[in-house]
Amino acid sequence: MMKRLLGAAALGVCSTTTHGAGLDIALGQDTASLVYLTDTASMGYGGADIGFGGFFNNDDDIMVTGNFLVTGSPGQNIPLQFGVGAKGYYTDLDSNRDASAIGIGGQVRYLFPTETHLAFSVEGYYAPRITTFQDADSLAEFNPRFELEVVPGTHAFVGYRWIEFDMDGGRDEELSDEINVGIRLTF
Repeated sequence: MMKRLLGAAALGVCSTTTHGAGLDIALGQDTASLVYLTDTASMGYGGADIGFGGFFNNDDDIMVTGNFLVTGSPGQNIPLQFGVGAKGYYTDLDSNRDASAIGIGGQVRYLFPTETHLAFSVEGYYAPRITTFQDADSLAEFNPRFELEVVPGTHAFVGYRWIEFDMDGGRDEELSDEINVGIRLTF
């Protein structure tokens, strides 16, 4: 049932009018993630950022994700951006357990008013028991990072990623709790 729901959501997102695209690659000491990014102008006041990604760690945990995030600024000449959205997760854990979830969350991004494009952002998602499936009870993800535009269309970043599933029976599965570095390419 959950796979069908995620598949239908992915087809619905793919059927919208898309414009820009990019890749977000992040590496930590024990984790790696790759997210394909695109946007659509058909949702919200400036469109929505849409991403499809994969994540794995040294514990052989594998996770695929799909998310959309509608973003906007509170006004002209204000260097803040806010976003709200949802993210779907399907995870095959090394402990022979599976976990999937649909989390809601958002992002706050501060653009420093300098000639060099610098930004600090915090993104987070939470899935309570009602939207968490299989062997999990809840999910939390927290991802702050500092970004620098190296050349137009290419950002380097340093951040921290924490992802944890609270599992049935009280055991937690922490997929990530570490600093990562990466690049975001826009094309």
